[in-house]
Amino acid sequence: MALLLEPQLRLQTLSVWVAAFGIWTIVVLGSVIVYSDRRTTRLLAALRRELAAKNNMDVIAEVRDTRAKQSRHEFKQELLLDRIDASAATLLGDIDSLRAEEVVPKLTPIPWHGGEANGPKVLFITSNGSGMGHLSRCLAVASEAEKVGCRTAVLTLSTAYEVVRESGYPVMHHPSSAASPWSLPVWNRSFARFLHQRLINDRPDVVVFDGTAVYRGVTQTCRRLEIPLVWLRRGMWKEGVSRVQYDRPFEVADFVIVPGEVTGETVRDQDHVSYVSPVSLANRSEVLSADLAKQLLGLSREGKYALVQIGSAVLDGGPAVEGVIDCLNSIAPEITPVVLVSPVAKRQAKVSGAVVIHGRYPLAPFLRAFDFAVSSAGYNSVHENLAVGLPAVYIPNTSTVTDDQTARADLVAQSGLGIVTKSYQELYTGLRKMVQEGTQETIRENLSNLDVVDGSTAIVNELLDIIGDIREGVNHADRHNYK
Repeated sequence: MALLLEPQLRLQTLSVWVAAFGIWTIVVLGSVIVYSDRRTTRLLAALRRELAAKNNMDVIAEVRDTRAKQSRHEFKQELLLDRIDASAATLLGDIDSLRAEEVVPKLTPIPWHGGEANGPKVLFITSNGSGMGHLSRCLAVASEAEKVGCRTAVLTLSTAYEVVRESGYPVMHHPSSAASPWSLPVWNRSFARFLHQRLINDRPDVVVFDGTAVYRGVTQTCRRLEIPLVWLRRGMWKEGVSRVQYDRPFEVADFVIVPGEVTGETVRDQDHVSYVSPVSLANRSEVLSADLAKQLLGLSREGKYALVQIGSAVLDGGPAVEGVIDCLNSIAPEITPVVLVSPVAKRQAKVSGAVVIHGRYPLAPFLRAFDFAVSSAGYNSVHENLAVGLPAVYIPNTSTVTDDQTARADLVAQSGLGIVTKSYQELYTGLRKMVQEGTQETIRENLSNLDVVDGSTAIVNELLDIIGDIREGVNHADRHNYK
């Protein structure tokens, strides 16, 4: 009965409130209740969202922590596996090298050259580059070093070693990894063993390495025997190539010397690196007269000749040699193309429409035999032409690994020291311009105004300072103020 009466009681209570406070009071009170209820609902919803977010963050953090622990564990496992693989490769390589006696070439005494009997010993080591640049730079510095009493020797991996020997310098040779039948790990250890056996019995005062990457065996041997190692590093590197050693050079060498470019300022982008003027073997060579050079090359004294020295350069996707010869013969038939086959290249068949000369080294003494050149834009070729004063049309070889020949050729053209071509259309235009009256004279005049000091002297002075400091017990790091 009480439950049945409850609605009646509610109505009575409401009637009493209405009578006492009025209808508007009831309306206001109801609005407050509704507002409070909605606000409470919103607060509860916000709290639920925050709680859910916190739970999600906790879950995410826990997942990330688990993944991080797993990644660290996997990384340690991968590192351990890498070390095991490296150790296994080293062991297998050592076994292979012990089995093959020919891995380490037969040792002969180091053929020290020039200088004074008790003079400082400088050993130059070069990689097997695409041209003669590494060897030529080292021979230029060696020539200058001998003038101040140093005894020099060159150990090269270049296949052009026989041509250098024929020129009168007793260069030593070790096959490069590409020219040997062994895997790279085996070759690295055989070369390191060969070098160690060489140097432990006849120690040089300093080792100079010229190449784009210092071989591990060179670094290890020099540091094991405490012989200072200098990296003679050509500049003008391409963008985007591997720069691991470039960026951290003192992990592989004790000193770094960079020969500059005659066409522009060298980018000095590293501390504790010595930057010097350009180095060219042409500055150390006796340049022959045009008549004598032609006679020794077997060319007619009355003839006009254009040197073609472009190696493996390509134009529009194909070899450029035939295109250069065709353009020359059509534009200026009175000028005979003379194709120089590099000492590091395989002997090629006779080229139609041109004279072919094989393996002439060094070429600099003979450059006056030519009215102009069509040349690649490698460091050695460019600086020989500029040093001798030979006008040239440059075709950059874009297939080189690190050498930015395009940048070098552009600098030559911008300086008025030559012409650059990058397509057959540009080649035709460039050759027509070169044979026009006044062009060669203008370029020769610009070349004669060059006043660049050869960097070989500065390099030799640096080497003598290094040798002197080592003999006095000066630490490499103290000398360069780096740790």
